[in-house]
Amino acid sequence: VIGLGYVGAEVCLAAAAAGHRVAAIENDAVRLGELRADTHKADNWTKIRRAIADRQVDVCDTIEAAPPADVWIVAVATPLDADRHPDTSHIEAAARALARVVTPHAVVILESTSYPGTTERIFLPPFLQQGWTPGVDLFVGYSPERIDPGNREWTMQTIPKLVSGCTEKCAKTIADFYRTVVDSVHPMSSTAAAEMAKLLENSWRLINITFANENETLCTALGLDAWEIGEACRTKPFGYHGLNPGPGAGGHCIPVDAAYLSHFARSVDVSTPVLDTAVQANTERPAVIARRVRDVLADTAAADRPARVLVVGVAYKSDIGDTRESAGIALMRVLHQAGTEVEYHDPHVPTLRLPHGGFRSVPLTAGTAEEYDCIVVTTAHAAVDWEVLKYCTTALIDTCNAAALIARLA
Repeated sequence: VIGLGYVGAEVCLAAAAAGHRVAAIENDAVRLGELRADTHKADNWTKIRRAIADRQVDVCDTIEAAPPADVWIVAVATPLDADRHPDTSHIEAAARALARVVTPHAVVILESTSYPGTTERIFLPPFLQQGWTPGVDLFVGYSPERIDPGNREWTMQTIPKLVSGCTEKCAKTIADFYRTVVDSVHPMSSTAAAEMAKLLENSWRLINITFANENETLCTALGLDAWEIGEACRTKPFGYHGLNPGPGAGGHCIPVDAAYLSHFARSVDVSTPVLDTAVQANTERPAVIARRVRDVLADTAAADRPARVLVVGVAYKSDIGDTRESAGIALMRVLHQAGTEVEYHDPHVPTLRLPHGGFRSVPLTAGTAEEYDCIVVTTAHAAVDWEVLKYCTTALIDTCNAAALIARLA
């Protein structure tokens, strides 16, 4: 498995649990250091460290140092660059290195999310240049990761696995392998179709989340509870599939995948105004929350000192420590740029480094909560002491319905 990020770790664990001998390749010295020190924030890190200690998973720092393998799975990062355009450089580097060491009749699978055409136009060419023939002496294809961090019901094993190949023989061989690891596979007609499916399912979520956030802004202006209204709509047994509002969709998948799809559409001269608007609105959502904070501070902050704000939750979703594309962090940046003193509390993220400095999660107690001019809840972790906020007199902005957790307290 090439890449020992969250997805790569899950692939390693699932393959090892299925009885396969597994080696993970990770060339990021920082991540390897976190592995040794057990300081990585991913919620599956303890499991992967245990698997390594038990020799279920071996770790190498280069592809060349890895043992010969029957199956190679590439799960490297596909981030956005500084201009928020797709960055496939990690895929390209992995393909070039792997093409030089792969052995005849090996299975080579790309799991990293990218736009349609990536597998056959970017990932495959280094293998062709080395003289390999897909479907004859090498089996190359695409199977997008669909992992939902923190979800204990739907795991890599139980989520249906989309599989595709550069040829029919490649697709069948890849499907046969995944059937040894997961409960079910869903074959697709081409690698481009599988790539498109992954982007579509997460772009659909972004569009719906963005509309839920837009509706929350409207409900707030009208003095209505957006979560009450959403719950009422869910009583309709058909047609309505609304998602909950929040501070903005985060994580590597939803906002990034939508940006990949939007960029790809422009590259083939197809207009996607709904998607483009959703991507832009999600990017701007933390600024919307920041304006509410400034409105509150106008009434609560002292005039002779900078306003103080506490952000509760900087992980992008509840009960995990993943901060990628975090709306809470984006909110901290916006508030800092406006001259506000910002701190955070997150039981899953003990430390945080931002462009304007390093931070530590501050304690949330009855005493400390009263020291701020405003508290903004951006992630509703179960481990937060909500009792503190139930009786706190500091102005509270709740972006993720933490009020429901507080209301359940006796």
